[in-house]
Amino acid sequence: MHITTELHGRDATLTPRGAIDFENLDQLRACLTGLPDTVTEVIWDLHAVTFADIAGLHLLSTPTAPAQVTLTNLTPPVRHLLEAATATFPDQGWDRHLPTPVGHGAVRTAA
Repeated sequence: MHITTELHGRDATLTPRGAIDFENLDQLRACLTGLPDTVTEVIWDLHAVTFADIAGLHLLSTPTAPAQVTLTNLTPPVRHLLEAATATFPDQGWDRHLPTPVGHGAVRTAA
């Protein structure tokens, strides 16, 4: 897994390339915990994610407070994971990471 981190003022864009699975979860979380305390928004650009399993849900559950989390460029594997999680656990709010039917842009969520 290769992860690019870009800092832009108070925003951090993290771009993982490859599979989001348990093998890579610690590396992904380390990117989050390594961000400066001044970061108030974490943007996950997921355009290069080729696979995502339940580790992706664990990643989204990683505390990033007080930062907001935005998901962009959901690939089919990520979208499928979020749709399955929403159907299986509707009360967990996984649908907040999915684009609304009206728009297909970024989805802003509070982690």
